[in-house]
Amino acid sequence: MIDIIYMKKFRKFLNSYYKLALKKYALLLWNQWIKKEKKLKIIIGASEIKFEGWFQTEQYFLDVSKRNDFVKMFSDRKINYILAEHVLEHISNNDLAIMLKHFVEFTDADINIRIAVPDGFHSDKSYIEDVKPGGKGSGSHDHKNLFNYKSLSKLFEDAGFKAHPVEYWDEHGTFHQGYTNDDKGHIRRSFINDSRNISGKPVYTSLIIDFTKK
Repeated sequence: MIDIIYMKKFRKFLNSYYKLALKKYALLLWNQWIKKEKKLKIIIGASEIKFEGWFQTEQYFLDVSKRNDFVKMFSDRKINYILAEHVLEHISNNDLAIMLKHFVEFTDADINIRIAVPDGFHSDKSYIEDVKPGGKGSGSHDHKNLFNYKSLSKLFEDAGFKAHPVEYWDEHGTFHQGYTNDDKGHIRRSFINDSRNISGKPVYTSLIIDFTKK
C-alpha cells in the first residue's frame, strides 16, 4: 500500500514537472515568435494543429480562464486574430464567461475571432447523438454544451461582440455554407475540408462563426 501511494505521488510530481517544462519551452517560443510577427494570430487549444503565421497555445500555457496568462502574453500588444476549432464545447459556462471578458480586454479593435464547434441544429440525428454532451462520439464525454448559431451568437453578443455566421444549420434544417480557406483561420472540420463530405452532401460540418467587436 505504501508503494502504491508513493508511486501516485511520484507520478503527480513528474506530471507537474513535465507541464512546467512545457510551459517554459512555450514561453521561449512565444518570445521568439512575437518579435517577428506584425499581427498576433493565436490558436486556442491547438493540439497538433500548425498553421503558418499562427501561434499554437494549449491550456498549460494559455488558460482562457486565467487573466494572468493573458497579461503574460498580451500586456504590450493586443491580439488580432483568434482561432478555436472544436474547443469551446469543452469549456464550462462559467469559464466561457471569464474567457469572453479576457477576449474583450486583450484583443485589438479590429479583432476577428473564428469559432468552430459541433452544430446543434445539424439535421442528421446520428450527428447529434455523436456530438451532444455525453454522446457517442470521440471526446463527447467531455462536452459541456451543444451550441447552435443562435446560442453561440448570443453568448458572444452579450459580451460585446458582433456575430457573423459563416457555416451553420438553421432551425428549419437548412444548411448555410459561406466558409472559405481564408486568412481568418483554417477549419478542418468544415464542409469543404472534411473528407466525410466528399459526396457533396454536408455529412459532417461545423457551426462556424466569426466575431468582431461592436
